[in-house]
Amino acid sequence: MDTITCPACGSQSKLKFRLKHSVYRCPQCGLYTSDASFDFSFQSSLELGSREIGLKKLRFDNFAVVIKSLKALKGTAITGLEIGTGNGWWLKVCQENGIDCIGIEPEKAHQDYHEANNLKVFYGFYPDVDIKREGGYDFIIFNDVFEHIRDLDGLITALKADLNEDGILIINLPMSNGFFYKTAMLLHRLGMNTYLERLWQFNFHSPHMNYFNAANLTMLLNRHGFLKTDEHKLNSIDFSTTKQRIRADKDISKLKATLLTTVLQVLKPVIKTSPSDIGVFYFKKG
Repeated sequence: MDTITCPACGSQSKLKFRLKHSVYRCPQCGLYTSDASFDFSFQSSLELGSREIGLKKLRFDNFAVVIKSLKALKGTAITGLEIGTGNGWWLKVCQENGIDCIGIEPEKAHQDYHEANNLKVFYGFYPDVDIKREGGYDFIIFNDVFEHIRDLDGLITALKADLNEDGILIINLPMSNGFFYKTAMLLHRLGMNTYLERLWQFNFHSPHMNYFNAANLTMLLNRHGFLKTDEHKLNSIDFSTTKQRIRADKDISKLKATLLTTVLQVLKPVIKTSPSDIGVFYFKKG
């Protein structure tokens, strides 16, 4: 198949490259879309211990930025829903800031952490699990999850129904115009596919379905009546834990992880001044 329908603008996306899965690019809005699918066996080459070491400080720092923006928009006496809560770090930050937020998560790998920290997590897939709230939620947030979902039209319709009239949809996700994605594309053209495969997470059970930029994400949400109220960039790497984050992929050897860590340290000044690979966007229900 050489074309598919772009989920953002409805144009015909054309085949851009083939890795473990095919990836298409829309010539109109620039959205990258893969033909990957979720592996319901939940088996992948992801090592959770190294991943947590490599991500925890970065995520908590970034969540603090999002919390500050959320408080400015809605205050603290609010209720929220996180879709794809994973390890529960966002819920923990909300708890520490007096914000009432529950989570929904398909996996139980982090259930012990959820229970030990008194986090409210429902297990299953949204919107199949009934987490309706009378009057709707003040906010619904995705933290590195939105890009993993195939049926975006069905998803956004459900989100709109679950938000209250002044509700805010917050989407925190990787960007296709960031330093690492552009570098991976360059390496792909030179015949090195490993880095692009890793960014798309094609070796994990929950691969990326789409890679957005600010314009096509906004176009998608506008089509469903959401209006963007704010956006900002977030840090995409914590240089103190890069080796552990790289080692989260069990297919990468220790020697290669050491080499990549060294390269990233050398490129640190360039990375810090380049477009960020993570953006967070705030949309008001229209």
